[in-house]
Amino acid sequence: MSYHEKQAIVSMISSVLISVLYSFFLIQRYLLRDKELINDPQFWGSAFLIFILVSIVANILITIAFIIYYRLTEKEEEPSFSDERDKLIALKGTRNASYTFSIGVVLAMTSQVFNLPLYVMFIMIVLAGLVSSVVDDLTQFLLYRRGF
Repeated sequence: MSYHEKQAIVSMISSVLISVLYSFFLIQRYLLRDKELINDPQFWGSAFLIFILVSIVANILITIAFIIYYRLTEKEEEPSFSDERDKLIALKGTRNASYTFSIGVVLAMTSQVFNLPLYVMFIMIVLAGLVSSVVDDLTQFLLYRRGF
């Protein structure tokens, strides 16, 4: 497997793992102890702002760890340049992720039309972000695998 394929797999797994672990932490630490928090918009807003920060920091640390691991195991450095093919693959991944996220946000807003609780909208927006991240990484992996 190429560097880009491995990087896409690591990014995909880390995104899902970070989301699952943070959700588990949120449920265990707050929601099981105080059932009233589930309807508190301030709680959901702060929880997801913290999630964004945790996700960014964790992804940076995982990327650094992957680069170090790659250098030690493969005895070579990651590619220092990207050609037109790499840029096109990244753009197609971003395009697919943008479409996925947009659909997720529209579905989240639609949940409010049907008078679902506010936390459903927050959860759907975060799920849209997670799914769009996976779609981006999966698109890049498949295009590199196919030899686009």
